[in-house]
Order: sequence, then C-alpha cells, then structure tokens
Amino acid sequence: MKTILAPLSGIALAASGVLPLAATAQDAPPAPNAAPAPEAAAAPQEPASAPAPMAETDVVVEVDGTPITVLDVREYFTGRYGRQFEQMPAEQRALIEPQIQRMVMDQLIQKTLLLNAAKKEGLEAGKEEIESSLQAIAAQIPEGESIEDFAKAAGVSLDRIRLQIADDTKIRKLIEKVTADVAKPAEAEVKKYFDEHPEEFEQKASVEASHILISTQDITDATQLAAKEKIAKELREELVEKKGENFAEMASLHSSCPSKAQGGDLGEFEKGQMVPEFEKAAFAQEVGAIGDLVKTDFGYHIIKVNGRKEAKTLEFAEVSAELTEDLHDQAKSEKIGSYVEGLHKQAKIVQPGAEAPAEPAADAPKAEAPAPKEGPAN
Repeated sequence: MKTILAPLSGIALAASGVLPLAATAQDAPPAPNAAPAPEAAAAPQEPASAPAPMAETDVVVEVDGTPITVLDVREYFTGRYGRQFEQMPAEQRALIEPQIQRMVMDQLIQKTLLLNAAKKEGLEAGKEEIESSLQAIAAQIPEGESIEDFAKAAGVSLDRIRLQIADDTKIRKLIEKVTADVAKPAEAEVKKYFDEHPEEFEQKASVEASHILISTQDITDATQLAAKEKIAKELREELVEKKGENFAEMASLHSSCPSKAQGGDLGEFEKGQMVPEFEKAAFAQEVGAIGDLVKTDFGYHIIKVNGRKEAKTLEFAEVSAELTEDLHDQAKSEKIGSYVEGLHKQAKIVQPGAEAPAEPAADAPKAEAPAPKEGPAN
C-alpha cells in the first residue's frame, strides 16, 4: 500500500449504476398529451432536486452480506488511481472515468470475496505482522514527518490504515494457501517456452535516464523565454561542476516534470517512447555525463543517462531463472483466477434497493488505469 487514502478529488463512482453520477438539475418534463390549464401554464416549473450526497457509511453493494461502503470505494480509488487521476488533463479524466469506475467496483467486489474466503479458512493477521507492515510504510515517509502526521494529512486514522494492512495480509495468506500446490516448471518446460517464443527474448536498445525540465509551455514572450534558458544553463553548469552528484536534489527543487518526485528519474525507456529531440540526445549521451541542453516543445531539458542496454538476443542461460519464476507466477495466477471465478459463481452480490443482484459486468476492464505521460513522453 504505497499511496494512502487522500480525498477522492470529486470522482463519482458510478460502476454500472452502483453509485449515481452527479447530475445537473433539469426542468421537469410536462405531462404527456395534456394541455396545461391557463393558471398552471403561467406557473414556473420547479427544477428537479439534485440527488442527496451519499454519506461515507452508506452501503454501495453487498457481497454475501458483507457491505462495501462509500468510504471503502473512496479509499480504494485513491490508493490505486488517485495520484494518476489528479495529474491527468480534464479531457483525459472524462474519457477514462467510466473505465476506472467499473474497475474500482470489480476489484472491491473481488477483494471482499477473497476476504470472506480467508475468514472461512480461519486466516488472520497477527498484531506483530500489522505493526511490522505499518513500520515499513513509516520508513518510506520523508524525514521529519511521522506516520501520524502522514495519516492526518491523508484524512484517515492509523486504525483505518491498520485495518487495510490486515485485509491485505489475510488475502496474501489465502493466495499462498490456494496456490501452495502449484509446482515450479521443470527446466525442459521452461526451455520449450523459450524456444517457442523467440520474439520475447529480443532485447531492444534502451537507456535509463533522469532529467530536469525547465518548462516554457504557454510562454511566448522572448524575454521570458530567454530567462528560462538562462536558468537552465546555470543549473546545467552547477550539475557539471559537481559531476551530477546532486542531480536528484536539483531535480526535486527545480524540475517542472512530475518525475521531480523521484529526483527526475524517468526509468528505462526504448526508442519511440520519448519526443524525438529528447530521445536522440539520451541515446547519444554517455552514461553518467550531464548532457547539453535539449529544447523540446515542453521546454529545456538537462539529461543524465544512468544506464544503457544494447540491442541483442538473450541467451537461455541469461533468462532461465527469471523465466522460471515468471511461468511459476503465471501458473499461480491462473489457479487463483479459477478460484475467484468459483467464488463469484457462488456469491450473492446485491445493490441495496435494487431488485436484481448487482453482478460485475462481464466485459469490465481488468487492466490498471493508464498512467499520465511524463513531460518528455511522446
């Protein structure tokens, strides 16, 4: 649980009708085929009242009698998609919101099915396990900030965080129990997969890089543009002088790209994933060096290449250990997938107030919500 419970940012969780979308009040339509009386015709139409806001304790759907509340939905959305959603342009939010709505509800229903199954199996999360996980979260919090401060800023209590940790622990134990009999594939099976899927083992050329972006977007004034270029040049000179040792610190202080939160780290990327000017410079640059300024439509970039991989065909010996684990994980995933499907078939999933069970849509997307692209991304 790396991101913890921030406000919902106004998203409406409709999820196939489970939660109503906020609607603008409209005039009530006239009665069909009826001519209004003269005095009635002059009377103004009363606007339809907007739906009352739902309380955090309101039940959205019940899974075998276990309620999923508005608070559960808000917290799950924020932990999984909140940060990405907030960084997206309004048009992109509107485009993917229905997909996220359905994914959140499907995943919450699946989580509840697994928690109920864990309870039947007698699986529990010990106090020491929960506290150990809580301390692992605390270790990721910036220096000078306590776990209590972090929870308060997120708008939740430590008890609520502990509850989520307990749920995650129970589900992990259930998955381990269900998949305990899934054996690792034999070497011959792994080699067979390797031979039958050669395209998967063609390593493309890639670089791992960090950057600092001095944004010039929406700036047309020549004086302001020159000032931005001057800032970028001065930052680069300081970085070169210190041989890039302070790159992450300078990125977190001065970069306009969301990657500043990771010290400017963009991770590993192949050709075709960045805008042409950025890509050309990054692939030509020496590892560890601070490159020349690169100008793109986003602004001025200072690039540091942290690693490089050349294009090549991987040998079986290079991938056998990782491929074995991947195939083992795939087999476990198939086993738990069948298990969850069985839970779904036996479950009673009901939306309070609805006449029919609120089963998840068969075509509901299973993939994670797309992440917003970083500054230099194409």
